[in-house]
Amino acid sequence: MLISTRSRYALRALARMARMSGEGKEYPVSLSQLSEQEQVSVRYLEQIFGLLRSSGLVKGKRGPGGGYVLGMPPSKISLFDVVNVLETDFLPATCMAGETSCSPGIVQGEKRCSLEEVCVTRPLWMTLRDIYYSYMKDRSLQDLIEGNIGEQ
Repeated sequence: MLISTRSRYALRALARMARMSGEGKEYPVSLSQLSEQEQVSVRYLEQIFGLLRSSGLVKGKRGPGGGYVLGMPPSKISLFDVVNVLETDFLPATCMAGETSCSPGIVQGEKRCSLEEVCVTRPLWMTLRDIYYSYMKDRSLQDLIEGNIGEQ
């Protein structure tokens, strides 16, 4: 259960954009600017921002002085929204994604763990998943830039 570099870089870049925008002003930020400030390659940021743009979390502004702006106020962007766009499956165990790598077999005709009903660790993984979802949905980009991540 690791957060990918894509998600970490996206959160850092979006936080920087939010800080630069200030009080409701749209200040387009170029990827080359973000690349330099966050020490992430422009090519990698292009991949990340392509996904963020298609989800509506950022908008592109064309022309001189163009770049990217947040698609909504930072207080409306949950940390879950960002990570969910960039991660395929963020689950603590493969069995929760329908894989069976920790079990000796699969249920006849189904792709699920044959030990699902009696597994002593499954409730642990489900609880961790629920804590993660709740925590990330309850905290916004605004909380991140204000340093209020441990609160609420």
